[in-house]
Amino acid sequence: MVLICILHLMVAGVLLAVALTKGFEATLPVFVFAATVLPGESKIVVPGMFDLSTTRVAIIVLTCLYLALGSRNGGKRRRFATPLRYLLLSTLVWNLISAFNSVVFTNSLKVVLSNALDFYVVYYIFATSVTTVRTSHKILAAIVAALTVCCVSGLLETYFGWRFIDQFPALTYRFSNQGYMEDLRTRSTFPHSILFANALTLGIPWVLYFLTVAKTNLQKVYLWISLILMFWNIYKTMSRGPWLALVLSVVLMLLFGPTSIRKYLTIIALVTSAVLIVRPGVWDTLRNTYYATTDPDSPRGSSYEYRYTLMRVGMRALAKDVSRSAWGFGPESFSYLGLEEINPSTGNMNNVESCDSAVVAIMVETGYVGLFLVAALLLKTLVILWQEWRHMAKSANLFCLISAINVIAYCLMMTCVQNWGWGQQSYIFWVLLAVSLTYPRLYRTQRRAWKHVPHAEAEAVPC
Repeated sequence: MVLICILHLMVAGVLLAVALTKGFEATLPVFVFAATVLPGESKIVVPGMFDLSTTRVAIIVLTCLYLALGSRNGGKRRRFATPLRYLLLSTLVWNLISAFNSVVFTNSLKVVLSNALDFYVVYYIFATSVTTVRTSHKILAAIVAALTVCCVSGLLETYFGWRFIDQFPALTYRFSNQGYMEDLRTRSTFPHSILFANALTLGIPWVLYFLTVAKTNLQKVYLWISLILMFWNIYKTMSRGPWLALVLSVVLMLLFGPTSIRKYLTIIALVTSAVLIVRPGVWDTLRNTYYATTDPDSPRGSSYEYRYTLMRVGMRALAKDVSRSAWGFGPESFSYLGLEEINPSTGNMNNVESCDSAVVAIMVETGYVGLFLVAALLLKTLVILWQEWRHMAKSANLFCLISAINVIAYCLMMTCVQNWGWGQQSYIFWVLLAVSLTYPRLYRTQRRAWKHVPHAEAEAVPC
Protein backbone atom coordinates (compact mmCIF):
# COMPACT_ATOMS: atom_id res chain seq x y z
CA MET A 1 0.00 0.00 0.00
CA VAL A 2 2.89 2.38 0.76
CA LEU A 3 4.40 1.82 -2.69
CA ILE A 4 1.03 2.46 -4.33
CA CYS A 5 0.54 5.73 -2.45
CA ILE A 6 4.08 6.81 -3.40
CA LEU A 7 3.37 6.09 -7.08
CA HIS A 8 0.06 7.98 -6.88
CA LEU A 9 1.78 11.06 -5.45
CA MET A 10 4.78 10.78 -7.75
CA VAL A 11 2.75 10.61 -10.96
CA ALA A 12 0.44 13.43 -9.87
CA GLY A 13 3.43 15.57 -8.82
CA VAL A 14 5.34 15.02 -12.07
CA LEU A 15 2.31 15.88 -14.21
CA LEU A 16 1.67 19.03 -12.19
CA ALA A 17 5.32 20.11 -12.30
CA VAL A 18 5.60 19.57 -16.06
CA ALA A 19 2.34 21.43 -16.72
CA LEU A 20 3.38 24.44 -14.65
CA THR A 21 6.91 24.66 -16.06
CA LYS A 22 6.48 23.59 -19.69
CA GLY A 23 2.76 23.95 -20.37
CA PHE A 24 -0.11 21.51 -20.53
CA GLU A 25 0.82 20.01 -23.89
CA ALA A 26 4.12 18.77 -22.46
CA THR A 27 2.25 16.56 -19.98
CA LEU A 28 0.82 14.35 -22.74
CA PRO A 29 3.99 12.28 -23.38
CA VAL A 30 4.52 11.98 -19.62
CA PHE A 31 0.99 10.66 -19.15
CA VAL A 32 1.18 8.03 -21.89
CA PHE A 33 4.56 6.83 -20.60
CA ALA A 34 3.09 6.34 -17.12
CA ALA A 35 -0.11 4.71 -18.45
CA THR A 36 1.98 2.19 -20.41
CA VAL A 37 4.50 1.27 -17.71
CA LEU A 38 2.34 1.25 -14.57
CA PRO A 39 0.60 -2.08 -13.85
CA GLY A 40 -3.09 -2.44 -13.04
CA GLU A 41 -2.05 -3.87 -9.68
CA SER A 42 -1.01 -0.37 -8.60
CA LYS A 43 -4.39 0.65 -7.23
CA ILE A 44 -6.31 1.32 -4.05
CA VAL A 45 -9.57 -0.59 -3.85
CA VAL A 46 -12.42 1.52 -2.48
CA PRO A 47 -15.32 -0.81 -1.52
CA GLY A 48 -18.51 0.04 -3.42
CA MET A 49 -16.70 2.67 -5.48
CA PHE A 50 -14.30 2.79 -8.41
CA ASP A 51 -10.81 1.40 -7.96
CA LEU A 52 -8.29 4.23 -7.68
CA SER A 53 -5.41 3.02 -9.83
CA THR A 54 -2.30 5.10 -10.40
CA THR A 55 -3.26 5.50 -14.05
CA ARG A 56 -6.70 6.72 -13.04
CA VAL A 57 -5.09 9.24 -10.69
CA ALA A 58 -3.03 10.41 -13.66
CA ILE A 59 -6.21 10.76 -15.76
CA ILE A 60 -7.93 12.80 -13.06
CA VAL A 61 -4.91 15.09 -12.70
CA LEU A 62 -4.59 15.38 -16.49
CA THR A 63 -8.27 16.30 -16.80
CA CYS A 64 -7.99 18.96 -14.10
CA LEU A 65 -4.89 20.42 -15.75
CA TYR A 66 -6.67 20.35 -19.10
CA LEU A 67 -9.58 22.37 -17.69
CA ALA A 68 -7.26 24.79 -15.88
CA LEU A 69 -4.39 25.22 -18.34
CA GLY A 70 -5.47 23.65 -21.61
CA SER A 71 -7.64 26.66 -22.45
CA ARG A 72 -4.45 28.60 -23.21
CA ASN A 73 -4.46 26.76 -26.52
CA GLY A 74 -8.23 26.92 -26.82
CA GLY A 75 -8.12 29.28 -29.75
CA LYS A 76 -6.35 26.64 -31.82
CA ARG A 77 -8.53 23.82 -30.58
CA ARG A 78 -11.86 25.40 -31.35
CA ARG A 79 -11.09 25.66 -35.04
CA PHE A 80 -11.07 21.90 -35.48
CA ALA A 81 -13.73 19.34 -34.68
CA THR A 82 -12.87 16.25 -32.65
CA PRO A 83 -12.36 13.28 -35.02
CA LEU A 84 -14.96 10.48 -34.80
CA ARG A 85 -17.01 12.52 -32.30
CA TYR A 86 -20.41 11.28 -33.51
CA LEU A 87 -19.39 7.62 -33.60
CA LEU A 88 -17.80 7.88 -30.17
CA LEU A 89 -20.87 9.57 -28.74
CA SER A 90 -23.14 6.95 -30.35
CA THR A 91 -21.03 4.14 -28.91
CA LEU A 92 -21.13 5.69 -25.43
CA VAL A 93 -24.90 6.22 -25.57
CA TRP A 94 -25.49 2.67 -26.78
CA ASN A 95 -23.30 1.27 -24.01
CA LEU A 96 -25.46 3.17 -21.52
CA ILE A 97 -28.63 1.73 -23.09
CA SER A 98 -27.09 -1.72 -22.85
CA ALA A 99 -26.10 -1.09 -19.23
CA PHE A 100 -29.63 -0.02 -18.26
CA ASN A 101 -30.90 -3.32 -19.71
CA SER A 102 -28.07 -5.36 -18.23
CA VAL A 103 -28.46 -8.57 -16.27
CA VAL A 104 -25.85 -7.09 -13.88
CA PHE A 105 -26.88 -3.43 -13.89
CA THR A 106 -24.47 -2.12 -11.26
CA ASN A 107 -21.41 -3.78 -12.77
CA SER A 108 -22.34 -2.67 -16.28
CA LEU A 109 -22.94 0.94 -15.32
CA LYS A 110 -19.64 1.10 -13.44
CA VAL A 111 -17.80 -0.32 -16.46
CA VAL A 112 -19.40 2.17 -18.87
CA LEU A 113 -18.54 5.13 -16.64
CA SER A 114 -15.03 3.79 -16.05
CA ASN A 115 -14.39 3.37 -19.78
CA ALA A 116 -15.74 6.84 -20.45
CA LEU A 117 -13.17 8.28 -18.03
CA ASP A 118 -10.31 5.97 -18.90
CA PHE A 119 -10.53 6.05 -22.68
CA TYR A 120 -13.07 8.54 -24.06
CA VAL A 121 -11.84 11.41 -21.90
CA VAL A 122 -8.21 10.53 -22.65
CA TYR A 123 -8.98 10.37 -26.38
CA TYR A 124 -10.73 13.75 -26.28
CA ILE A 125 -7.91 15.42 -24.36
CA PHE A 126 -5.24 14.15 -26.74
CA ALA A 127 -7.32 14.86 -29.86
CA THR A 128 -7.92 18.47 -28.81
CA SER A 129 -4.63 19.33 -27.11
CA VAL A 130 -1.93 18.30 -29.57
CA THR A 131 -1.12 21.41 -31.59
CA THR A 132 2.18 20.53 -33.28
CA VAL A 133 3.73 17.66 -35.19
CA ARG A 134 6.60 17.74 -32.71
CA THR A 135 4.21 16.88 -29.86
CA SER A 136 2.74 14.01 -31.90
CA HIS A 137 6.23 12.55 -32.29
CA LYS A 138 7.04 13.06 -28.63
CA ILE A 139 3.90 11.15 -27.62
CA LEU A 140 4.80 8.23 -29.86
CA ALA A 141 8.42 8.36 -28.70
CA ALA A 142 7.13 8.14 -25.12
CA ILE A 143 5.19 4.97 -26.03
CA VAL A 144 8.34 3.46 -27.55
CA ALA A 145 10.38 4.42 -24.48
CA ALA A 146 7.76 2.97 -22.13
CA LEU A 147 7.62 -0.32 -24.04
CA THR A 148 11.42 -0.47 -23.96
CA VAL A 149 11.31 -0.16 -20.17
CA CYS A 150 8.66 -2.89 -20.07
CA CYS A 151 10.91 -5.08 -22.21
CA VAL A 152 13.78 -4.68 -19.76
CA SER A 153 11.37 -5.68 -17.00
CA GLY A 154 10.25 -8.61 -19.16
CA LEU A 155 13.79 -9.93 -19.52
CA LEU A 156 14.35 -9.63 -15.76
CA GLU A 157 11.20 -11.68 -15.32
CA THR A 158 12.22 -14.27 -17.89
CA TYR A 159 15.82 -14.87 -16.86
CA PHE A 160 15.93 -13.89 -13.19
CA GLY A 161 12.34 -14.51 -12.04
CA TRP A 162 11.95 -10.93 -10.74
CA ARG A 163 8.70 -9.15 -11.59
CA PHE A 164 7.82 -5.58 -10.75
CA ILE A 165 4.14 -6.48 -10.43
CA ASP A 166 4.97 -8.85 -7.58
CA GLN A 167 5.54 -5.79 -5.42
CA PHE A 168 1.77 -5.15 -5.49
CA PRO A 169 -1.24 -7.13 -4.20
CA ALA A 170 -2.16 -9.90 -6.65
CA LEU A 171 -5.26 -9.37 -8.80
CA THR A 172 -7.62 -11.80 -10.52
CA TYR A 173 -8.20 -10.63 -14.08
CA ARG A 174 -10.79 -11.49 -16.71
CA PHE A 175 -8.80 -14.58 -17.55
CA SER A 176 -6.48 -16.46 -15.27
CA ASN A 177 -2.77 -15.69 -15.16
CA GLN A 178 -2.11 -19.30 -14.17
CA GLY A 179 -3.14 -21.01 -17.39
CA TYR A 180 -1.23 -23.26 -19.77
CA MET A 181 2.51 -22.36 -19.88
CA GLU A 182 1.75 -19.14 -18.00
CA ASP A 183 4.83 -19.51 -15.79
CA LEU A 184 6.98 -19.56 -18.95
CA ARG A 185 5.37 -16.58 -20.69
CA THR A 186 6.61 -13.03 -20.23
CA ARG A 187 4.00 -10.45 -19.20
CA SER A 188 6.18 -7.65 -17.76
CA THR A 189 3.86 -5.12 -16.08
CA PHE A 190 0.79 -6.09 -18.14
CA PRO A 191 -2.25 -8.07 -16.92
CA HIS A 192 -1.40 -10.97 -19.24
CA SER A 193 1.35 -12.00 -21.63
CA ILE A 194 -1.02 -11.71 -24.61
CA LEU A 195 -1.80 -8.08 -23.78
CA PHE A 196 1.92 -7.34 -23.47
CA ALA A 197 2.37 -8.88 -26.91
CA ASN A 198 -0.52 -6.71 -28.18
CA ALA A 199 1.32 -3.59 -27.05
CA LEU A 200 4.60 -4.72 -28.62
CA THR A 201 2.82 -5.42 -31.92
CA LEU A 202 1.69 -1.79 -31.90
CA GLY A 203 5.09 -0.46 -30.85
CA ILE A 204 7.44 -2.26 -33.25
CA PRO A 205 6.18 -0.47 -36.41
CA TRP A 206 6.71 2.87 -34.67
CA VAL A 207 10.31 2.00 -33.85
CA LEU A 208 10.82 1.35 -37.56
CA TYR A 209 9.12 4.66 -38.33
CA PHE A 210 11.46 6.55 -35.99
CA LEU A 211 14.46 4.84 -37.58
CA THR A 212 13.49 6.53 -40.86
CA VAL A 213 13.46 10.00 -39.26
CA ALA A 214 16.31 9.61 -36.73
CA LYS A 215 18.91 12.37 -37.08
CA THR A 216 21.84 11.06 -35.06
CA ASN A 217 23.69 7.78 -34.68
CA LEU A 218 22.90 7.77 -30.96
CA GLN A 219 19.19 7.84 -31.73
CA LYS A 220 19.58 4.97 -34.18
CA VAL A 221 21.53 2.87 -31.66
CA TYR A 222 18.80 3.42 -29.06
CA LEU A 223 16.08 2.50 -31.55
CA TRP A 224 17.86 -0.68 -32.67
CA ILE A 225 18.27 -1.72 -29.05
CA SER A 226 14.56 -1.05 -28.49
CA LEU A 227 13.68 -3.07 -31.58
CA ILE A 228 15.77 -6.05 -30.48
CA LEU A 229 14.26 -5.95 -27.00
CA MET A 230 10.73 -5.82 -28.41
CA PHE A 231 11.25 -8.77 -30.75
CA TRP A 232 12.92 -10.70 -27.95
CA ASN A 233 10.03 -10.06 -25.57
CA ILE A 234 7.24 -10.73 -28.05
CA TYR A 235 8.84 -14.11 -28.74
CA LYS A 236 8.94 -14.81 -25.00
CA THR A 237 5.24 -13.99 -24.63
CA MET A 238 4.47 -17.12 -26.70
CA SER A 239 1.34 -15.39 -28.03
CA ARG A 240 0.20 -16.66 -31.42
CA GLY A 241 -2.37 -13.96 -32.21
CA PRO A 242 0.06 -11.05 -31.78
CA TRP A 243 2.70 -13.00 -33.73
CA LEU A 244 0.30 -13.26 -36.67
CA ALA A 245 -0.64 -9.58 -36.32
CA LEU A 246 3.05 -8.63 -36.34
CA VAL A 247 3.65 -10.72 -39.47
CA LEU A 248 0.70 -8.99 -41.12
CA SER A 249 2.12 -5.60 -40.10
CA VAL A 250 5.49 -6.49 -41.62
CA VAL A 251 3.87 -7.65 -44.87
CA LEU A 252 1.87 -4.42 -45.16
CA MET A 253 4.99 -2.33 -44.51
CA LEU A 254 6.82 -4.27 -47.22
CA LEU A 255 3.99 -3.76 -49.70
CA PHE A 256 3.19 -0.11 -49.05
CA GLY A 257 6.14 1.28 -47.11
CA PRO A 258 9.02 3.35 -48.52
CA THR A 259 12.44 1.99 -49.44
CA SER A 260 13.89 2.94 -46.05
CA ILE A 261 11.38 0.72 -44.22
CA ARG A 262 12.05 -2.17 -46.61
CA LYS A 263 15.78 -1.81 -45.94
CA TYR A 264 15.30 -2.11 -42.20
CA LEU A 265 12.91 -5.05 -42.61
CA THR A 266 15.52 -6.79 -44.79
CA ILE A 267 18.10 -6.36 -42.03
CA ILE A 268 15.61 -7.77 -39.50
CA ALA A 269 14.92 -10.74 -41.78
CA LEU A 270 18.65 -11.47 -42.08
CA VAL A 271 19.18 -11.21 -38.33
CA THR A 272 16.15 -13.46 -37.71
CA SER A 273 17.50 -16.05 -40.14
CA ALA A 274 20.86 -15.97 -38.39
CA VAL A 275 19.17 -16.49 -35.01
CA LEU A 276 17.21 -19.47 -36.32
CA ILE A 277 20.43 -21.01 -37.61
CA VAL A 278 22.53 -20.31 -34.51
CA ARG A 279 19.72 -21.16 -32.10
CA PRO A 280 17.74 -24.02 -33.70
CA GLY A 281 15.67 -24.30 -30.52
CA VAL A 282 13.89 -21.09 -31.52
CA TRP A 283 12.79 -22.66 -34.80
CA ASP A 284 11.75 -25.82 -32.98
CA THR A 285 9.60 -23.73 -30.63
CA LEU A 286 7.85 -21.97 -33.52
CA ARG A 287 7.31 -25.23 -35.39
CA ASN A 288 6.01 -27.05 -32.34
CA THR A 289 3.67 -24.15 -31.59
CA TYR A 290 2.19 -24.47 -35.07
CA TYR A 291 1.73 -28.22 -34.77
CA ALA A 292 0.21 -27.88 -31.31
CA THR A 293 -2.23 -25.27 -32.58
CA THR A 294 -3.46 -27.60 -35.32
CA ASP A 295 -3.88 -30.47 -32.85
CA PRO A 296 -7.29 -30.11 -31.14
CA ASP A 297 -6.26 -32.57 -28.43
CA SER A 298 -3.33 -30.41 -27.24
CA PRO A 299 -3.79 -27.52 -24.76
CA ARG A 300 -2.80 -25.01 -27.44
CA GLY A 301 -5.07 -26.61 -30.01
CA SER A 302 -8.03 -26.55 -27.64
CA SER A 303 -7.25 -22.89 -26.86
CA TYR A 304 -7.39 -22.12 -30.59
CA GLU A 305 -10.65 -24.03 -31.04
CA TYR A 306 -12.10 -22.23 -28.01
CA ARG A 307 -12.28 -18.96 -30.01
CA TYR A 308 -14.68 -20.60 -32.46
CA THR A 309 -16.64 -22.07 -29.56
CA LEU A 310 -17.03 -18.59 -28.11
CA MET A 311 -18.51 -17.27 -31.34
CA ARG A 312 -21.01 -20.13 -31.59
CA VAL A 313 -22.06 -19.83 -27.96
CA GLY A 314 -22.37 -16.06 -28.19
CA MET A 315 -24.50 -16.07 -31.32
CA ARG A 316 -26.71 -18.81 -29.88
CA ALA A 317 -27.27 -16.78 -26.68
CA LEU A 318 -28.25 -13.66 -28.62
CA ALA A 319 -30.57 -15.62 -30.92
CA LYS A 320 -32.84 -16.50 -28.01
CA ASP A 321 -34.13 -12.94 -27.62
CA VAL A 322 -34.55 -10.23 -30.27
CA SER A 323 -34.00 -7.40 -27.79
CA ARG A 324 -30.80 -9.04 -26.48
CA SER A 325 -29.62 -9.33 -30.07
CA ALA A 326 -29.87 -5.55 -30.28
CA TRP A 327 -28.36 -4.37 -26.97
CA GLY A 328 -26.84 -7.54 -25.53
CA PHE A 329 -26.72 -8.58 -21.90
CA GLY A 330 -24.81 -5.56 -20.63
CA PRO A 331 -21.13 -4.59 -20.43
CA GLU A 332 -19.03 -6.91 -18.23
CA SER A 333 -21.85 -9.48 -18.10
CA PHE A 334 -20.33 -12.41 -20.01
CA SER A 335 -19.05 -14.34 -17.01
CA TYR A 336 -22.46 -14.05 -15.30
CA LEU A 337 -24.48 -15.61 -18.13
CA GLY A 338 -23.71 -19.24 -17.36
CA LEU A 339 -23.25 -20.11 -21.02
CA GLU A 340 -22.52 -23.75 -21.83
CA GLU A 341 -21.17 -25.75 -24.75
CA ILE A 342 -20.96 -29.50 -25.41
CA ASN A 343 -17.45 -30.89 -25.21
CA PRO A 344 -17.11 -33.00 -28.39
CA SER A 345 -14.52 -35.26 -26.73
CA THR A 346 -16.60 -36.23 -23.71
CA GLY A 347 -20.15 -35.29 -24.67
CA ASN A 348 -20.49 -33.34 -21.41
CA MET A 349 -21.66 -29.74 -21.04
CA ASN A 350 -18.82 -27.36 -20.16
CA ASN A 351 -19.25 -23.89 -18.70
CA VAL A 352 -18.01 -21.04 -20.91
CA GLU A 353 -16.83 -18.45 -18.40
CA SER A 354 -13.80 -16.78 -19.96
CA CYS A 355 -14.30 -14.68 -23.09
CA ASP A 356 -10.95 -14.65 -24.86
CA SER A 357 -12.18 -12.57 -27.79
CA ALA A 358 -12.97 -8.87 -27.79
CA VAL A 359 -15.25 -9.33 -30.81
CA VAL A 360 -17.40 -11.90 -29.01
CA ALA A 361 -17.38 -9.90 -25.77
CA ILE A 362 -18.61 -6.75 -27.53
CA MET A 363 -21.23 -8.74 -29.46
CA VAL A 364 -22.64 -10.57 -26.43
CA GLU A 365 -22.46 -7.65 -23.99
CA THR A 366 -23.69 -4.80 -26.25
CA GLY A 367 -25.48 -6.72 -28.99
CA TYR A 368 -25.08 -6.59 -32.73
CA VAL A 369 -25.72 -2.85 -32.70
CA GLY A 370 -22.85 -2.31 -30.27
CA LEU A 371 -20.58 -4.50 -32.40
CA PHE A 372 -21.61 -2.57 -35.51
CA LEU A 373 -20.77 0.78 -33.88
CA VAL A 374 -17.31 -0.38 -32.81
CA ALA A 375 -16.69 -1.84 -36.28
CA ALA A 376 -17.86 1.44 -37.86
CA LEU A 377 -15.51 3.42 -35.61
CA LEU A 378 -12.51 1.30 -36.58
CA LEU A 379 -13.45 1.18 -40.26
CA LYS A 380 -13.95 4.95 -40.37
CA THR A 381 -10.51 5.40 -38.83
CA LEU A 382 -8.98 3.16 -41.50
CA VAL A 383 -10.75 5.02 -44.32
CA ILE A 384 -9.50 8.38 -43.05
CA LEU A 385 -5.92 7.16 -42.64
CA TRP A 386 -5.94 5.44 -46.04
CA GLN A 387 -7.16 8.59 -47.77
CA GLU A 388 -4.63 10.75 -45.97
CA TRP A 389 -1.83 8.32 -46.86
CA ARG A 390 -2.77 8.54 -50.53
CA HIS A 391 -2.98 12.32 -50.66
CA MET A 392 -0.26 13.50 -48.29
CA ALA A 393 3.29 14.20 -49.41
CA LYS A 394 5.46 11.06 -49.47
CA SER A 395 7.83 12.67 -46.98
CA ALA A 396 5.07 12.64 -44.36
CA ASN A 397 2.50 9.97 -45.25
CA LEU A 398 4.43 7.13 -43.58
CA PHE A 399 2.90 8.30 -40.29
CA CYS A 400 -0.59 7.56 -41.62
CA LEU A 401 0.48 4.20 -43.05
CA ILE A 402 1.93 3.01 -39.72
CA SER A 403 -1.21 4.23 -37.94
CA ALA A 404 -3.45 2.30 -40.34
CA ILE A 405 -1.31 -0.82 -39.91
CA ASN A 406 -1.68 -0.48 -36.14
CA VAL A 407 -5.48 -0.40 -36.46
CA ILE A 408 -5.53 -3.44 -38.76
CA ALA A 409 -3.25 -5.39 -36.43
CA TYR A 410 -5.35 -4.47 -33.41
CA CYS A 411 -8.53 -5.61 -35.16
CA LEU A 412 -6.93 -8.98 -35.84
CA MET A 413 -5.82 -9.29 -32.22
CA MET A 414 -9.36 -8.49 -31.06
CA THR A 415 -10.42 -11.88 -32.41
CA CYS A 416 -7.79 -13.64 -30.26
CA VAL A 417 -8.10 -11.95 -26.87
CA GLN A 418 -10.35 -9.59 -24.93
CA ASN A 419 -8.17 -6.50 -25.40
CA TRP A 420 -10.95 -3.89 -25.65
CA GLY A 421 -11.63 -1.53 -22.77
CA TRP A 422 -8.97 -2.56 -20.27
CA GLY A 423 -5.22 -3.00 -19.90
CA GLN A 424 -2.32 -0.74 -20.80
CA GLN A 425 -2.55 -1.66 -24.49
CA SER A 426 -5.99 -0.01 -24.58
CA TYR A 427 -4.54 3.31 -23.39
CA ILE A 428 -1.87 3.01 -26.09
CA PHE A 429 -4.47 2.26 -28.75
CA TRP A 430 -6.79 5.15 -27.86
CA VAL A 431 -3.89 7.60 -27.70
CA LEU A 432 -2.68 6.34 -31.08
CA LEU A 433 -6.14 6.91 -32.55
CA ALA A 434 -6.24 10.49 -31.27
CA VAL A 435 -2.71 11.34 -32.42
CA SER A 436 -3.08 9.62 -35.80
CA LEU A 437 -6.35 11.27 -36.73
CA THR A 438 -5.11 14.77 -35.83
CA TYR A 439 -1.66 14.42 -37.42
CA PRO A 440 -2.68 15.14 -41.07
CA ARG A 441 -4.38 18.40 -40.10
CA LEU A 442 -1.41 19.45 -37.95
CA TYR A 443 1.04 18.60 -40.72
CA ARG A 444 -0.83 20.64 -43.33
CA THR A 445 -1.19 23.58 -40.94
CA GLN A 446 2.47 23.58 -40.00
CA ARG A 447 3.64 23.00 -43.56
CA ARG A 448 2.08 26.27 -44.57
CA ALA A 449 3.98 27.93 -41.75
CA TRP A 450 7.22 26.07 -42.54
CA LYS A 451 7.31 27.61 -46.03
CA HIS A 452 8.16 30.92 -44.40
CA VAL A 453 10.81 29.56 -42.02
CA PRO A 454 14.00 28.04 -43.52
CA HIS A 455 14.82 24.50 -42.30
CA ALA A 456 11.80 24.48 -39.95
CA GLU A 457 10.30 21.33 -41.42
CA ALA A 458 13.43 19.30 -40.88
CA GLU A 459 13.71 20.44 -37.29
CA ALA A 460 10.07 19.70 -36.54
CA VAL A 461 10.42 15.93 -36.80
CA PRO A 462 12.46 14.84 -33.80
CA CYS A 463 13.10 11.29 -32.71
